[in-house]
Amino acid sequence: MTIVFLLLGVAVISYVIWISSIGIGRASEMWGCGWSPGVRGATINAIASSLPEFFTAIVFLAVLGDSKGFVSGLSTVAGSSVFNALVIPGAMILAVFFKTKSSLTGHDKKIILRDGIWLVAAQTLIYLFILSGSFSVWHGIVLIIVYALYIFTLFKYNVVSEDIDCYYAPKTRRSLNIQFLAGIIGVGIGCYALVYLCVELGDEFNFNVPVIALLIAAAATSVPDTILSVRDALKENTDDAISNAFGSNIFDLCIALGLPLFIYCFFRGDIVLEPSMVDSLSLLWLVLMGMTVVSLVLIYFSKQLKVSQSVVFISIYLGFVFLVVSGIFDLS
Repeated sequence: MTIVFLLLGVAVISYVIWISSIGIGRASEMWGCGWSPGVRGATINAIASSLPEFFTAIVFLAVLGDSKGFVSGLSTVAGSSVFNALVIPGAMILAVFFKTKSSLTGHDKKIILRDGIWLVAAQTLIYLFILSGSFSVWHGIVLIIVYALYIFTLFKYNVVSEDIDCYYAPKTRRSLNIQFLAGIIGVGIGCYALVYLCVELGDEFNFNVPVIALLIAAAATSVPDTILSVRDALKENTDDAISNAFGSNIFDLCIALGLPLFIYCFFRGDIVLEPSMVDSLSLLWLVLMGMTVVSLVLIYFSKQLKVSQSVVFISIYLGFVFLVVSGIFDLS
């Protein structure tokens, strides 16, 4: 019965995070109105929808501390990355099909290639950091710099369209900004409760907290990303929908992980991983990178995304869930 209540709690927290993210999403749509296709999705939308991963990583470090807290935050980011790369495209395809009975079209291959290169580069960096056996201040700095460079390249070629009516009345702007702040608070509270539930679920299922974070926390924090991408896909803003999914992953890896890492190591010192943890995390990261590449290749070489491809995406994710539950990643 306790497990049922805990899982129900996760569902409620996911709903709270989703509701809180609605206001964040509305404000981000206002701030990024008229931006070039694929820029708003990769920046404003991605940052706004990735705040749950950022807060969750911070709370895990604050509550569990040192390597256990860091690995739990890292697992959340890794699980969210797999979710965003596979489940979100699958959900977008199905949403468009059920509404229009047609395939998802209109994605720019240049945007897929752009975000794909930056994403794989960030993943490769973290993989090398894992192999080093420890994380320090300079690792966090490097990740933050990588994200700054990514944002710079996006805005360098951003062109604000004058053909789109982006006027918002002052009262509307104030309302959206208040919704954004309220959403931030809601997401923060939700993520704190989510960490607590993950710890309790780990005890009940006899799983290590990082394993629970890899699935439960990752899925719960990816709800806003999914909602925003599906919404843009239904509006035929395919570039923003896809770039939100991959742009969110870049933010998660570089900022949601890099900034808490920098702050923690600055005040508390390096985070040292046990050799067995290095082996487990490196395996997890190779699987993550492989699934990311598969997703990018499928989207890049497809002129239109069909239901059959949605099945492939979701099937691969279910395979990932099976690997986690089977214990192949020993994150003890």
